[in-house]
Amino acid sequence: MSVRYRVRWTKEGRTRFVSARDQSSIWERALRRADLPIAYSEGFTPHARVSFPDALPVGVASTGEYAELTFAAPIRADDALARLSTALPEGMDILTYAEVPAGAPKLASLLRATLWELVWPPVDATALTTLLEQRCDTLLAATSHEVVRHRPDGDRTLDVRPAVVSLAVATGPTPDGSGARTTLRAVLRNDAPTIRPSDLLAAVGDGDVAPPALVRRVAQGVPSDDGLTEAIDGTVMTVRSDVVAEAA
Repeated sequence: MSVRYRVRWTKEGRTRFVSARDQSSIWERALRRADLPIAYSEGFTPHARVSFPDALPVGVASTGEYAELTFAAPIRADDALARLSTALPEGMDILTYAEVPAGAPKLASLLRATLWELVWPPVDATALTTLLEQRCDTLLAATSHEVVRHRPDGDRTLDVRPAVVSLAVATGPTPDGSGARTTLRAVLRNDAPTIRPSDLLAAVGDGDVAPPALVRRVAQGVPSDDGLTEAIDGTVMTVRSDVVAEAA
């Protein structure tokens, strides 16, 4: 009897440069090393039944990646998925998981919004925070805000505002405590057309804000008034980085 599990996992450090194509191969190898009874597709070139609902742009970090795994036999989830997490490369770690009950909605339908985090290095952090706060307030007060996305096949004009659920800007210490840095967190709807962090930066950066040092996808789930409800364990994740999350 096959069973399905959904997992939330990370893509940090050097693994954020792994392409979507290589990512599938990495997971297949890790499943073999962990000696787990993963189910395989049929046909001339069987593949492990592991599905990823969306692709993360190369170079973007994440603590909000998701996958659905189908096993050919029941597993002891705590032990099995811990072994799988250990078998994955450093930077790819399974954070949480849940068994998928019969008749459950598709995973992609639960990933209706993304909590993004953009972090700038500690250079004039107070001034940058103030500037971004003003521009975020202006964006939230607007009914529309168009930006131009430059593409090799031609520019495209997008309205950023309908995708924005909430925004918050803060100044906080760097991990080593050597200075202050600016962080912009945003909950963006995943509805088409998808608005990327680069589109949001074009809207609030107005051409005079340098690109952030790090872009991270924090989590995905169902949007709420001031954040989102994470798709797997129901944790309420606020857009404000100084607020402790609660269980839903």
